[in-house]
Amino acid sequence: HSSQPVRPSCAGCSRRSFTTSAATAAPFAFSAMPSGAVSAPEPVTDRNGAVVTMDSWLKSHVTDVPDLVLGLDGEPHFLLTVATGDERNVQPYALRAECTHLGCLVQPDPLTGGFACPCHGSRYAADGSVTRGPAPAPLKLARVDVRQSDGAVLMSRWEEKDLRVVRGA
Repeated sequence: HSSQPVRPSCAGCSRRSFTTSAATAAPFAFSAMPSGAVSAPEPVTDRNGAVVTMDSWLKSHVTDVPDLVLGLDGEPHFLLTVATGDERNVQPYALRAECTHLGCLVQPDPLTGGFACPCHGSRYAADGSVTRGPAPAPLKLARVDVRQSDGAVLMSRWEEKDLRVVRGA
């Protein structure tokens, strides 16, 4: 008998699988992102391993629709857009696509604009905060920046305070 937790086997639970995103993501509920020291940024790649640039990504994705990319340590993250007037940009944050309950890959939820875990029913708001358990914590954040020299999208660890409300706090 192994002491390792058993991960459920179901469609959408693979951390490496990718699905078509179909939900609208809303901006974070907090107004300011505090600055602070960050880890070394890593280039974001698409499912084929190509480095993602802001211009090419914005041209190929619909406004405010979350899209899976390989971010920190090759893990799936949702890259999000924000519209300001007529201009679209990459959000300054991404959400790790792994449910905080047992690690299943969460899916965009077109009904709520948030995310849902297909394994045990956890639901998350568009900012990754938990709206229904059993997930014990919000989706993990990652900082997103764009390298000025070539437009590459970069991701680094979120090292600031997480201002999202934790369920039950």
